[in-house]
Formats: sequence, structure tokens, C-alpha cells
Amino acid sequence: MMSQADRWRAIAATLANRGFTEQQGASPEFRGSINVHGRAIDIELVVPDSKFVELPIVRLVDRKQLPTGVFGHLSRDDIEGSVVCFAPATGLPLDFHDPGGSVLRVLRQTELSLEKSFAGQGGAEVATEYQEYWITKEPHFRVLVSWDGTSERQPGLQYAVFKPATGSPFFAIADTISLHDHEATRLSGAVVFHFDAELGPTADRVVPNSFLSLEQWFRGQTAVVADRWSECERALLSGKFVCLAANNCTLGVTVELPANIAVAVRAKKLRSSKLQPLLAKQKTKLDIKRSGGYWTGLAEIAQRNLHGIKTLDGKAIALVGCGTLGSHLAKFLIQSGAGASAPLTLIDGQLLSAGNIGRHYLGHSRIGEAKASALAEELKSFHPQCDIRATVGDALAQKTVLADVNLLVDATGDWNTQYALNELFYEDGIWTDAILHCWISGNGAAVQAFLNVRGDECCFRCLRPSMDAGPRFPALKPGVEANMAPATCGDGNYIPYSVAAPATAAGLACDMAIGWANDKPGARLRTIVLDHERGIVRKPTSPSAHKSCPSCLARDRS
Repeated sequence: MMSQADRWRAIAATLANRGFTEQQGASPEFRGSINVHGRAIDIELVVPDSKFVELPIVRLVDRKQLPTGVFGHLSRDDIEGSVVCFAPATGLPLDFHDPGGSVLRVLRQTELSLEKSFAGQGGAEVATEYQEYWITKEPHFRVLVSWDGTSERQPGLQYAVFKPATGSPFFAIADTISLHDHEATRLSGAVVFHFDAELGPTADRVVPNSFLSLEQWFRGQTAVVADRWSECERALLSGKFVCLAANNCTLGVTVELPANIAVAVRAKKLRSSKLQPLLAKQKTKLDIKRSGGYWTGLAEIAQRNLHGIKTLDGKAIALVGCGTLGSHLAKFLIQSGAGASAPLTLIDGQLLSAGNIGRHYLGHSRIGEAKASALAEELKSFHPQCDIRATVGDALAQKTVLADVNLLVDATGDWNTQYALNELFYEDGIWTDAILHCWISGNGAAVQAFLNVRGDECCFRCLRPSMDAGPRFPALKPGVEANMAPATCGDGNYIPYSVAAPATAAGLACDMAIGWANDKPGARLRTIVLDHERGIVRKPTSPSAHKSCPSCLARDRS
């Protein structure tokens, strides 16, 4: 195996063959040149780690060796913009078993990165990572408002500092400063401008630094952007925080108030109506502050990971059973958009016991609390915009709660409750679009989920029409049964299995819920095997109704 000393010697020898000379520095540093479109460009190469876990640093010796104009892949962190960002967004694999070849790959990747700008693609290259060029040492901000897909401005937005009960304070744009479990200090009003276009450098500047250069930069964008400068100007001169939301970036900008005006504003001695004309007279002297933003609304978080498909946003969902499986599933549903603009209702009548927490989403501090309400409170800490509600009690007694939900999810894992919920789904006055059952089999050997969309012929009871016979689509091999752990003092019998089983079942159910939300429900019954010695691998299927199903027969007679 190659030692660290051998790797350093290989790196030094390879670079020496390329005409590089070693320099003094805290990390091995080399100086030489690369070839970019036939032009020698002097660089410094710093190699902090011979295993390349920390990537090498490439720095231009003289930025003037590059042509004038916009160049991409030059780091904003460097004062003169001389650090080259050579690694592609997908990463750059480097082999420490071939350290010499790896540093040569770094040099070639650096050449390729700079050649794109030589080929006239500098502006486009900068645009793809424009937010990195825009941001300064100003703190990042979050956008906690949802975008409806239009360019219309949303009224009543606030820019504030929010301090959660746990965690660090953050700056954000929101439509209210009343967020669950957050203290807020309002800083100003806010405006979000949406552009169906990209923002980027103009012919004469990469980013603006003053109010006048901001206007020039703004007018140098595409017409769909430039035409809204007057609106932006009014908002800025009124002291508002302005967010420019484009297809490639989310940018923040504010006017840096002159010292005397800032004092008057903080002391509330200057009305906002007087601020705009006062600042308008000083436009030529005004500087701006730039910052970068991120869309962190609950709906936007879900959409980011489900790019191109619908999330669960807008679907009213009721989850029955907040035990091991249901607790993990509730988190998955929230992360998939449930609770964003329609409620997620949790229903369970049990308390969390000490024996539950080894595989439950909730932990030690919640022992003795009602599962439904404790889980709802815990998930609200995940995101302050969650519309998540808890009902402590018997789900079968909550018909008014269940009547109008779009999706009823059964995570009880109890056959009797599953059958009862199956019956409830068909009762008069229940308009639920679909019911999704999910469960764990045989000490976590396999998990299954069954989706019944209103109008389907096969119901849940069709999967096991006779209690004397086994299920039609068993997940366990013949003779395999669930093993019970014996009761101990203060704890009853239970079926032991690892936390992997409920997490897998929750993932399966969540995936089926998303398919349903996209009108692509697919196979109605799906099985995942975790223990192949005990579980049966089954292809996804859509079972037919069973002629002896007592539930179907009773409905036919009524």
C-alpha cells in the first residue's frame, strides 16, 4: 500500500515533469502554468490532502493574463476572484492510489473550466452559479412564502429575524411574523419579484455595488426583468427588503441607509412615507447590500425533492395509528408536502410507553404523552408552517374528521382496526378519495401496503376473506410466524423487530401516496422483503375482488 510519503513524492515528481516548482507553504504548494486556448496561464496549486478528501486549490497568479470580460468558475471568496472552481457540480473523483494522475486531472479540469469562458460562454457559466457571485458577508435569508407561479407581487410580506425555541436565529421573508414556537423581530416590509427568466452579469459588470450600478445592472437584464425596475426602485427607496426570484437564483438587496437617516429610522422619528422622497434625492450616493436567499417554505421543500411531479401539498390527509410505523410515516408525509396548504390529521388513542421508543420516531422526553398530540408537536418543530392536527381517541368515532379528507392512511397494523376502517371507507357520508393500508409482517421480515382508490373493485377485506384461512398474498413463507417477546414487569407482550422495518413500510406507503396524488396509483398491493429467509418476494399486483369477501357481499346486499 502506498504510504503518505510515497503519495507526496509522486505528486511532486508529476508536477515537476510539468514544469511546476515547489513553493514554501503550510500545505504543499506548486507554481507553474496551464494552457488555455493556446495561452499560458500561471497558477498556484495547493494540495492540502494527499488522499484528496479535501480538494486541491487552484489560484491564478495574475488575473490579467485572462482576457477582459466575464469569466465563470472564479471564486467569489477570493478578493481578486483568482481561485478557480474547477470541480463540476457532480464532484470530481480523484484516485489516491494514482496521486500523480489525479493532480494532472485537476490541471486538465481547470483548463476545461476556463476554456468555456474563452469560448464566449463566460456569462452563461456565471449565470449558472450567479447566486454565489452575488452574495457577500450579509447573512443568507429564507423565503417562507409560497409562489403561485405568476409574477404578481404578494402583498403584506415582512422581513424579520426569527428565533426558534431551539436552534439559531435566521432572517426570513414571511407573510406573518407569527410562526409556531418562534420569536420574531420585524426589520422591514418585503417585496418578492418573480421573473420567468435568468439573472446574470451584464456586459460591464458581474454584480452591482451601488444603487446607480444596480439600476444599470437591472436595465441590462432581459426585458421581462428590466421593465420592472421602477417597481423595484420604489420598494427599495421605501426601505423595503427586495427579493429577486429568478429561474437560476434567489437574490436579496436593500439600500444601505446613510448614518443619519438610519438613526432616525431606528428611533422611529422618520415615517416611511417620508423616507422614499428623502432617499430619492440621494440616489447617486446610496450603496446597497446584497444577500442570497433560499426557498424554505414547506411546499417548496417538498417540491425540490419531487422535481417534476406533484407533491402531497393541497391534499387533506388523515393518518390513523401513530405507533412505530405511523410515526415515521407522518414525518415522510410532511416532507412530501402534507400539511402545507391542507391539514395532516393524526389520530391515535394510546400513550407512548418506555418500550415504544426503541423504534418510534418520538424519544425519551415524550414517554407518557399521547402519541398523536406528542407527534404533532414534534413535527411542528420540523417546520413552523406545518398544518398538523392531533385527535386523541378512537379513529372509528371520528367520522366528522375523516369525512372530507382526500386520503385516509391506516398505519395501525391491527387486523381488526384495518377491517373496521375498510368498512368505514364505504359508509355514507364518507367522501374520502382513497384509503391506504400499510403493515409489517413477521418480526419485520417483510412489509406490505395496499391502496384502495374509490371505484376500485378490490377492498382490503378481499385480501383475506376468511379469518380461518391465511391471506391471499402472504408476505411470509409457509410455517413462518411472528415471534412474541414475553411480557416483563410493567411491559406486555410485543413483536420485536428492528427500526428498519417500520421505516421501510413508511417509505413504501409514502411512495404509494405520492403516486396516488399524481393520478398514477400503479399496482395496488406491494411487498418489500427485508429477510429473504422468511419473506416471500412478490411482484407488485392489483388484486381482483374476491367472490367470498364478506365486506363486498354485504355492500352488494345493501
